[in-house]
Amino acid sequence: MTIDRHCRRATTIFQRYGLAPFQSILPSNVFTEAATDAGCAPQRSGPLVPEVVAWLMMYVGLHTTSMTQGLTQAWGLVRARCPWLGTTIVSEEAFCQARQRLTLGFWRNLWRTLTHRFEDRFASSLLWKNTFRLLAIDGSDVDLPIAPKVTQCFGQPRNQHGRRHRPQAKLVSLCSVLTGFCLDFKLIGKRFTEHHALRHLIRHLRRNDLVLMDRGFFSLQGDLANPVAWRALPASVIQSACWPCETKSTSWRQ
Repeated sequence: MTIDRHCRRATTIFQRYGLAPFQSILPSNVFTEAATDAGCAPQRSGPLVPEVVAWLMMYVGLHTTSMTQGLTQAWGLVRARCPWLGTTIVSEEAFCQARQRLTLGFWRNLWRTLTHRFEDRFASSLLWKNTFRLLAIDGSDVDLPIAPKVTQCFGQPRNQHGRRHRPQAKLVSLCSVLTGFCLDFKLIGKRFTEHHALRHLIRHLRRNDLVLMDRGFFSLQGDLANPVAWRALPASVIQSACWPCETKSTSWRQ
């Protein structure tokens, strides 16, 4: 399933069922703890607490039209589950200022909690033959918002017709094959290869992990001999000799 289809599915769930299905996964205390640990907890009371801002950002990020329309629709959906919010929608300026106060550490804490909760609940569903955690690593091109700082950081790719209008990045993900859940990801500029992202993702490997990769990724004889890649591997993986190897064209049989 492509990223666009995932976004459309999440938007449909959000619009049809509201915030309830998502809050059952990430309740209010998770946002409070993530903000406190990251040092970005609000210093004064107001409607735009980290929980509200995060849900608004998620919906606005899924919306395909303007921020104004996305914020208007999201406010009603979030307000249904956050009764302390008033009927008057906050301004775009206030919303932008509030989201800037959420640090990268906040989002990392939130993602870490989400991953741990998923693994605790569906640990057996991640396993193949009740032993191996079956994973896959692959990358996809992602169109980014048109903004000067984004363009400066990621650049605008070229093709035979010239430079693209929108900046673009590559999203490399470590996913569970059997559940589709994304365990971790790395967003890199198109000027970097997927190998750079892999050096980050392989740190999450454990004993009995079976990882499927494209032929262009690391192999034991090649890139894993690189000291930088070697040091990125967890000690438990090295000790158990669990090596990610490049895949070959094979026919799979049960």
